[in-house]
Amino acid sequence: MKKSKISLIMKIIAVVASLYGMLQSLDHWMFFTYFTNLSNIFIDIVLVIFIIYDLKKAKYIPQGMYLIKFMATISITLTFFVYMLLLAPTNSQGFIGAYLNNGAGSLCVHFITPVLAIIDFLLFSEHYRPDEKHVYYSVVPPLVYVGYVIVLGNVFHIRWYKDMLAPYNFLNYGAPTGWFGFDLSLLGSKTLGIGTFYMIVVLLIIFIGLGTLFLKLKRTKKDLY
Repeated sequence: MKKSKISLIMKIIAVVASLYGMLQSLDHWMFFTYFTNLSNIFIDIVLVIFIIYDLKKAKYIPQGMYLIKFMATISITLTFFVYMLLLAPTNSQGFIGAYLNNGAGSLCVHFITPVLAIIDFLLFSEHYRPDEKHVYYSVVPPLVYVGYVIVLGNVFHIRWYKDMLAPYNFLNYGAPTGWFGFDLSLLGSKTLGIGTFYMIVVLLIIFIGLGTLFLKLKRTKKDLY
């Protein structure tokens, strides 16, 4: 099977899995306040555009579209790692239960779609010409999201899980640790016991690190397959 067909199939599966997973939890407008869902919507839109490119056998794809794909891939990669390393382990249903929640919808949006999107970007975006400056674009989605959450909490007085100022425990600046506190004894579903400012810095470093790694892989091997 040609690589183009493998790439097309992977993108289709990624989009279908993502849509299925999101539909399992789409029951309220608050759905659109979670980074998981927003990153899945972002990557879905990008993958659909590239599916159209594939079906039309486009000979030219703007580098700007590859840059957007890079940003979407980094975003969905963070969704993959944050859920696996921070959220699933502290989930009240346990690590496995967290993924099997909502008819395994969580598995789709947190694992299947991210993994396929990552593979597709690294193995099949061979016409992307990465630039070192592109790494700075990787921090745009998380910074926009943090600003979005702060506006929802402070301007529109939105609360998650009745009393949280953010959808995720590591961003919950309303917890006792606030922005700059540190108390690991408070570790739980509503806080990691680490100030939100420090967690944002850590996440930005992770974004830059992932972006640097992905760009390096694209520069050193034009076709990893």
